[in-house]
Amino acid sequence: MKPSLPLPRLRQILGDLRRRAEAGAAGLPRVRLPRREVLLVAAAGILAAVVTLIVLVTTSNAQDRRASQQRLQQIAKPGAVTRSDTGGELSVDDFLLPSLHVTASIPDYYPFRPRLERWSRENAERFWVPPRRIAIEKIGAMNDRNVEQMFEKVK
Repeated sequence: MKPSLPLPRLRQILGDLRRRAEAGAAGLPRVRLPRREVLLVAAAGILAAVVTLIVLVTTSNAQDRRASQQRLQQIAKPGAVTRSDTGGELSVDDFLLPSLHVTASIPDYYPFRPRLERWSRENAERFWVPPRRIAIEKIGAMNDRNVEQMFEKVK
């Protein structure tokens, strides 16, 4: 292997390193990269980032289209059984989360009654649950669970 620096220059660098180590400052000689190499590395990094973004955007759009087509097919066939319901082999699509973009034309639920723009006082009193009562029930259940766990640990 042929050294990239001439032998006298290497000896000079080694001598400088020895002197710095003896003086207590073990610093390496400063190596300057050529400007062209720095620009090429930066351009390659930017190009890689752009390609990655393009791939992510195109695959997410394809997944959204596939998911919406599956929803349409399931709505068209009520009671249809999906592959994951039958216990068949799992694929990557079984682990993908559904898209957060909900289309307005296909509701995820069908309401039992028409939606009310304004509730009457009687309806509000009939269905109102005070938030304090809900909080007390949740905290009480959590405390009961904690006490049971504490007693289970006692011999």
